Amino acid sequence: MSNKEETIYIEDTMTLYLDNNIEVECDILAIFSIKEQFYIALMPQTTVEGYEEGEYFLYRYQSDGETVELSDIESDAEWEAVEDKFEELLDEEEFNSMK
Repeated sequence: MSNKEETIYIEDTMTLYLDNNIEVECDILAIFSIKEQFYIALMPQTTVEGYEEGEYFLYRYQSDGETVELSDIESDAEWEAVEDKFEELLDEEEFNSMK
C-alpha cells in the first residue's frame, strides 16, 4: 500500500442504522483516505430527527469487497482532519463543475 491519498466516488446509496433504531437511507457522497484509513461521507435522503437538514455523516470505512463496516471517528483531532479533507473535496468538485 502506498501513502498516496485516494478518493473514490461512488454514485450509490447505503442504509444506515442509527443508535435510536431509526433506519436512514443515505446517498454516498464520497469514500476517501487519509494515510492508510478510509472514510465515508453520507447524506441522508430525508431529514433525520435531531439533525439539521443538509447535515452529512462521516465515519471510518472498511470493506473487504463483500461486507462494509462503519465505525465512529473517536478523537476530535481525527474528526477535524476528516472534515477538513471532505470539505476540500467538496471545494474541488465545485471548482471542477465550474469549468
